[in-house]
Order: sequence, then C-alpha cells, then structure tokens
Amino acid sequence: MTNDRVVLIKPGNFGQIVAADGRRGEFDIGNEVILSHRLPVDAVFIGDSITHMWELNAYFGRNGRLLVNRGIGGDISSHVARRFAADVIQLQPKCAVIKIGVNNFWALDGWTAADRKPVEEIVADLVSDVQDMVRQAKEHGIVPVICSVLPTHMPHSGNDGLRNTGIQNANELLRTLAAEQGAIYVDYHSRMVQPDRLQLRGGLADDGLHPHVRGYDIMAETLRETLRTTGIDWLA
Repeated sequence: MTNDRVVLIKPGNFGQIVAADGRRGEFDIGNEVILSHRLPVDAVFIGDSITHMWELNAYFGRNGRLLVNRGIGGDISSHVARRFAADVIQLQPKCAVIKIGVNNFWALDGWTAADRKPVEEIVADLVSDVQDMVRQAKEHGIVPVICSVLPTHMPHSGNDGLRNTGIQNANELLRTLAAEQGAIYVDYHSRMVQPDRLQLRGGLADDGLHPHVRGYDIMAETLRETLRTTGIDWLA
C-alpha cells in the first residue's frame, strides 16, 4: 500500500454557527477512506436531519450495496449545494438522492425583520440550489434523484400554514425541474400529507417534523417504487 494520500475535495467550514460544519471533519475522513480504498459507491443520500437520521442500511443495505449517508441536521439547501462536490461528486456514486429544503423555511420565523425572508424568496432559492446540484450530478454522469420536501405539522409555530404552502409550491417547482432536466422526482409529500394537502399526517412523526419508523417506511417504499419505474431496481 502506498503512503501517498488521495487529493481530497474539502469545502471547509461555512461560519461560526452553521449546521453544515458539525459533521465536516467526520465526512472528510469518511470520504478519504472511500476514495483511498477505491470503493464503488452505489448511492449518496444527501440532505438535512431527515436524511441524517435515516437508518439506510436497515432499508436498502441487504445486497452488499455501499450507501453513503451525507445528511446533516439543520442543513439548508445553499450549504448542501456548496458541499455537493465534496460529499457526492468526488465519490462518484451511481445516483445522488437529494432531499433538502425544510430548514430553509425557518427563515419565515427569524427573530428580526432582517433575519426573515418572504416565502417566495425561500422557494426560489431552494429550487435554484437543487438545480445547481442536478447540474453538477449530470455533468459527472451521476443520476440525480430529487425528493420532495416533507410537510410539517407544527401548530405551535405561527407560520406553519405559510411554511406548508411554501413547501407545496416548492415541490411543484421541483417536480417541473426534474422533468425538464431529466432527473428522477420522488414524491414523498403526497404519501405523507393530510387530506388538506398541506400538513403532515398524524402517526408519522413524534414532533411533527422528523419521521419515525412509520414515516421512514413510507419513504423507503416510495423511493423503491419510483426508482423501479426508471429501471433502477438494485436499491432493495
């Protein structure tokens, strides 16, 4: 074995209070191990806490596939786009499962007016960031899989209705983006939403935001079904 180490893409840190910095060192070490040992990666799942907490191997790891989880709790789309080269592109997976966006909408709840953003701006920024990730993936021969943003049920938040309306609008634009760019769109939202088409159904999350096993069961089956329709049947 050579003592030379691979040249690694590292996005560095983003700031003093940035969720994406919390696992940067861990991911850099993991990425170096994968690249140094030339391990073929089947899929990278990238996103926020909903990806971070998903026990992927319990659902998809039964056939010896290498599935890499690059979720970070609290992450937002702009930071995922900036770390996409490090955590997805350089690992050269067959596909990238992108699920990000709900944390963007906390900008509705900023403490000051300067911290807050209108919902239209939040949606536009989210879609633009995902579009950038899709472009990067396609340029490197990686199949981009765009996942819908999940609905929430957080009535204690004064902006829950506005947030869920924004999520619905963002998902419509993400679906259109996938169709236009030749990406795969995975619609978790319609499987997990109440009849009002806005709020998260009961029995899927303890806090109205993060899925527990019942929510992840639905997500896993939805992902499998969607990928099978596109000829990807190895994620089982």
